[in-house]
Amino acid sequence: CAMAAAMLVVDYYCEVGVRDRLTIAAANAATVAERSSAGADAEGHSPNVAEELLLGATFEPSVLMRLPETDRETLPFATEVAMFVFPHGVKLVLPAEAAANAMPVVTSFVLTAGDQSRMYGACIVWYEQLPSSVASIFLEEMEVEAEEPPEVHAQEAICLLSRAPIFSVLMDSCRQLFRMRLARAPNPLTHEDLGPLLGTPIPGHGGSCAIPLGNVQVKVEIPPSNALPHTMSGRDFLLLFQCLDAGSIIMLWALLLVEQKVVLHAQQPHVLTMAAETLCALLFPFNWQHVYIPILPARLLDILQAPVPFLMGIDQEVLKLAESKQMMPEDVVQVDLDANTISCDESVAAKMHLPQKQYQKLFKAIAPFCHRPADLKGGASASAFPMAPPPEHELDQAQPTLNEMDEAQVASAINAVKAAFLRFFVSMMSKYQDLMIVPSSNLKQPAAVDFFDEKRWMARFSTGYAPWLQMFVASQSFTQWLEQRLAPSESLDLDVVFFNEALDAKQSRSAKTKFFSKATTPLLSTGRVPDGGYSGVLVPPSVRTVYNASMIAARPVRSQQQVALLLVLASGLQESDPKEVEGFKERLKQEFARNLLWSRVDIDAALQLHVCPWRSLGAEQMAIFEGQGLESMQARKTLLDIALYVRLADSAPAPCTSQRGQRQRLLYVQ
Repeated sequence: CAMAAAMLVVDYYCEVGVRDRLTIAAANAATVAERSSAGADAEGHSPNVAEELLLGATFEPSVLMRLPETDRETLPFATEVAMFVFPHGVKLVLPAEAAANAMPVVTSFVLTAGDQSRMYGACIVWYEQLPSSVASIFLEEMEVEAEEPPEVHAQEAICLLSRAPIFSVLMDSCRQLFRMRLARAPNPLTHEDLGPLLGTPIPGHGGSCAIPLGNVQVKVEIPPSNALPHTMSGRDFLLLFQCLDAGSIIMLWALLLVEQKVVLHAQQPHVLTMAAETLCALLFPFNWQHVYIPILPARLLDILQAPVPFLMGIDQEVLKLAESKQMMPEDVVQVDLDANTISCDESVAAKMHLPQKQYQKLFKAIAPFCHRPADLKGGASASAFPMAPPPEHELDQAQPTLNEMDEAQVASAINAVKAAFLRFFVSMMSKYQDLMIVPSSNLKQPAAVDFFDEKRWMARFSTGYAPWLQMFVASQSFTQWLEQRLAPSESLDLDVVFFNEALDAKQSRSAKTKFFSKATTPLLSTGRVPDGGYSGVLVPPSVRTVYNASMIAARPVRSQQQVALLLVLASGLQESDPKEVEGFKERLKQEFARNLLWSRVDIDAALQLHVCPWRSLGAEQMAIFEGQGLESMQARKTLLDIALYVRLADSAPAPCTSQRGQRQRLLYVQ
């Protein structure tokens, strides 16, 4: 989509660390307390206990300062940023270890809000000596006596947040700000230093600007409108292709298109962010609609248990913690970017067969830029996937690595990769307008997918590919893709225009149409969108008319289903103890909020609780929901990923297995 004129290059600057106060991470508190009591002698002190406590604890980072100091009018500051800068907390080290790791490290992350909007972050992390007064206060709180606290160093970070995924700009700016901070020490950076960075609007598509930052100019370049999907991470866009071979990348991409639970893991956090961002870009013209956390902090590990699709990344330290606590569900696809391996349930992997013609073209196009699997290099293959290289595929001479490429080669490689994945979708969705239909009048509440002739579309491909195709059509991203065409927004949707022109361009190149007039593609050819938008036909008018009418008729029910959560109580409980019911409702809200920590949702505004008695097993259960406007809940399966927390009386029949104790249970609508 076109970027808003008011969008800034950088929305917030902040510094993150522990230099103001040492607060033990909750997961580490009990261990630290044990060390504190065990390390003291009969008189309550030990020469080594202070150092052991400081070095053995994990501390919660916090935002030390931020600019601007007040929230922007349309964009609140992301208070959770500290735990994404330091995903497993902050550990103190001795001077020798700090000196051995003196080189600052630049990394990146992404924050996703409840409305699916994203905030992109970059930070530079280094070690700095912890003020002795901060260490002394901590030791006093732990009741440990020390004449002089040991000298320790802690990690600290400069962080930039932006609504635009301009990772290369953000990371270059972090490096320059670090240099400026060193030159200013001990004085902090001020709004005067950061004013140009915090006040410059993002250029329009195809535009550029230079921002003065100290003694350098930071250049910001925005891709033109006809360079979708837009990628502004520079050469790091190709990191994914340096980690995985072509078959593995296509396998992973196919899994995301059918909305599986995917966890990436790698040693370097920045690799996780860039791999996730690249994967999302390559889904174009479809979008990842679900939980998206490229770097998962240790304290949010329980999100791995969420009964919804997700794309998350965890580094090796957090991975070990998840495995030790047995928090990695069996249905999660695990991708080791360091080892070029994918671990996937066999029943799911068996369905990941893409149409052969499109798959072979995609494989050949991206293979030159990918990591070479072991079996193609003469060694033993680490794993086998359904997506093997085409039989006739032969590798050319070894391509240069990412570090060996110059800027022109990087740009060429990125364009080639993006074009290859776009061609796959153009081939798959060719002439989709012919497949848009008016559904049967027997459907009382038709969904967007009912306006798409799935059978005719699937008939284009061999039946062996039906399992993946059916999963793809059933995905939320496919539904959104249809909705963008059935009910286009009043404002220009650049994604829709671009993809339709790409379809028209392919049709014009076809031998069958060379003697007929060809569709114009002004966006592709000039980078400019005509005032009237796309001049072709998105959907037959009759289909759009019926769709709009059906959406208007369904609107009251849909709105209730989107915000409602049922609180099902055992018979008699709500009459016998209203206070207990209210208390349980409040705990339910807190639990709901805890499981949405990756977002900034206003729970009170977003969540409505309906209280119903649990009368019996059987048909009566649905009857009691009629008063809530949710009588079609089970048939339509609209609440698949909503958890119902059920508190049962001793005499009530148990409709589900215990998840959180004997009297409080967790039920998923199936």
